[in-house]
Amino acid sequence: MSAVTVCVIGGDGDELLTATLDSVRSHTPADVPVVVLGSTPAQGDVVLLDSGCVVAAGWLDGLRDAAAADGAVATASALTHQDVKVQAGARFDDEAAVARNRSLRLWPRLPAARRPCVYVRRSALELIGEPEAVGLTRAELSRRCTEVGLLHVLADDVLVLDRRAAPAEPMGAGADTIPTPRAIRAAGRIRRAITGLSAVIDGRILYGPTIGTHVHIVELVAGLARTGKVRLTVIAPDNPSDYAIARLASERGVTLVTYREASNAGGAPADVVHRPFQLSNAGDLTFLRTLGDRLILTQQDLIGYRNPSYFPDPDTWGGYRTLTALALATADRIAFFSSHARADAIDEDLVDPTRAVVVRLGVDHGFAPGEQRPSAPAGVEPLASGAEAILCLGTDFRHKNRVFALRVLEQLKDRHGWNGVLVFAGPTVAHGSSREQEAQWLSVHPRLAEAILDIGAVSEAEKAWLFERSALVLYPSIVEGFGLVPFEAAAHNTPCMWAPVTSLSELLPDDVAGIVPWDEKQSADHALALLRDAEARRRSLDAIRTAAEPLTWDATAAELLELYETAADAPARTGTAFDTLPLGEDAMRLVGPGGELPSDVHRPLLALATHPRIAGPIFSALKVGYNASQRLRRER
Repeated sequence: MSAVTVCVIGGDGDELLTATLDSVRSHTPADVPVVVLGSTPAQGDVVLLDSGCVVAAGWLDGLRDAAAADGAVATASALTHQDVKVQAGARFDDEAAVARNRSLRLWPRLPAARRPCVYVRRSALELIGEPEAVGLTRAELSRRCTEVGLLHVLADDVLVLDRRAAPAEPMGAGADTIPTPRAIRAAGRIRRAITGLSAVIDGRILYGPTIGTHVHIVELVAGLARTGKVRLTVIAPDNPSDYAIARLASERGVTLVTYREASNAGGAPADVVHRPFQLSNAGDLTFLRTLGDRLILTQQDLIGYRNPSYFPDPDTWGGYRTLTALALATADRIAFFSSHARADAIDEDLVDPTRAVVVRLGVDHGFAPGEQRPSAPAGVEPLASGAEAILCLGTDFRHKNRVFALRVLEQLKDRHGWNGVLVFAGPTVAHGSSREQEAQWLSVHPRLAEAILDIGAVSEAEKAWLFERSALVLYPSIVEGFGLVPFEAAAHNTPCMWAPVTSLSELLPDDVAGIVPWDEKQSADHALALLRDAEARRRSLDAIRTAAEPLTWDATAAELLELYETAADAPARTGTAFDTLPLGEDAMRLVGPGGELPSDVHRPLLALATHPRIAGPIFSALKVGYNASQRLRRER
């Protein structure tokens, strides 16, 4: 062990000096000299401690290790509570132990040595020709060492308690102490180890009829809340659905805020911000980056990325593709529901595999607390009267393949004499709906119209009623990022048929899928077996339930928590294409990929903005009108 002397500076018999000396003597080997206001010894390294600085076990070893990390290191400075943004309290010894045990030991470079605790190597003092280190200010010591090419590092596993009335400035305060991102990352690790991780979840999609994405978001929030290891803030829409608000409001430790409240909150960002559904506007990307140190995106699938029919025009689709590529290039981590979805994005060169993680959904969800028990939706009188039913659940996007369900219905009627009804339940989409194809098919097969019930969007309680009243669920989707429906059906003791494709083939056994892509005759035969054969129904339900066993929301939360912590510990994403865009959130919402301002009015507006006589009056009128509307809104 190299020789070292501890020099305590400032104070003269006062309480702060006593506290410093007591802590040093308690946690420093007896053979290490401790001097007060004395001259620096001619040999050995030196530790400069301000009076009022309290140390804990292992402090000297940690400083020495950091100082020896590189031959060019001159000084190693300890962390303070201000650095890690934690209020000092009575648990200092425990917190110092946490720092010692949980540190990343990055030993990041600093621009200068930092009070109140600095380890100075003797070789540095000799090089700058100042063996009396006590006579130098920290700034002068740092400057001289820096000018000869020496380095200053942070001992990020050493936490000291600074009890001075005017403690050292935290990292980042003042031009002389601006740290590197590596130093912020090191301090952040200690803060999270002491106080726990903080996360913001973007839940602004939680409005309108309940869809799979709603279930996903509320259940992952509930699962994270149950861990007790993360402080959660959820950005809710102004008009959240009853299902979402009932579920979220019942969770302890979850704070709900609106978009406006999140925008105006100020203060330090969270450790991570997570958007658990796909982006639709570049302004959201700008907004989210202000809320957390690390950005996590969930990319459910690339269905829209490849399908222009799901958008009103080619320009909008092109904007969505650009936004998807930009978002995946910008995010610190991207979560996928399945390995298939992850591989799909990698194959498109949209994401670096090292940032792409599979976090599967849970399937063990039920009703939200306080939600009504199953209730019949409107328009299902034939089911209420006992008619046998096959349920086809989901939106009417074309990839949901509802026309194939009609073809299976035809085979059941014509070849097997089945006398039941096919129930379509789910919202209608604005673009990419299969309703036109369904209508064309029915125009050729009008006799089947009376065997079809199309009841539209349903609530969670109505969905549960449909599962319980249906003899079979048909899920003919062509592509899925996950696929909740088979698991939800089995939870209600109703067998399900699906196609062994994409993620469904990954999550569920192919040999009981039932649908033969895309053969309506064989699929109808399998459907009849599930309707009539008790053993076939049992095999189907057992297979789905076995596949569901590891898919719990607690497992999802644990994997997400690990993802959050890994992202927070890793270097931040820098140098992406997004960093070169000098546009704020409002501008990105207007003209960025997926922006609200149509591209065909960009040039006319530019001409208006640059017209010397027209621009001023028109923009003044716009500002007056906006301010008036905002005042009216606040009054309301």
